[in-house]
Amino acid sequence: MCNSKLITLILLSMVLVAVTHSATRAAADNSQPPPIVLQSQKIELPRGNLKFEGSEPGARSASTYCVMCHSRGMIDSQPPLSRDAWKTEIHKMRTAYGCPVSEGLDEELVDFLYQYNHKAAPSASKQ
Repeated sequence: MCNSKLITLILLSMVLVAVTHSATRAAADNSQPPPIVLQSQKIELPRGNLKFEGSEPGARSASTYCVMCHSRGMIDSQPPLSRDAWKTEIHKMRTAYGCPVSEGLDEELVDFLYQYNHKAAPSASKQ
């Protein structure tokens, strides 16, 4: 009989622990998380090379529209493209990605980007 009382006592203790643990978790689950506080942040992005050299209309247009989304480094690293390929790229930027450049600027941009893209790489100085 002593063993059955001990087993009953152990089982009651385990039930009490389980109920207490369950009640504690339920109370914790009902607590509200702290409120989210949004604060304005000022983020300084690196400026980089934002303009193309020169005062011709194509350079001004490229400085206005191309660097809106692209870094100069990204533009500088393009493979040599044909005039038709640049025309296709400009059309794609306008229609697929929403570039606000008007169609009236296409030819000057094509001319500028083609010439810029095909400029001779600076030669290494010989010593």
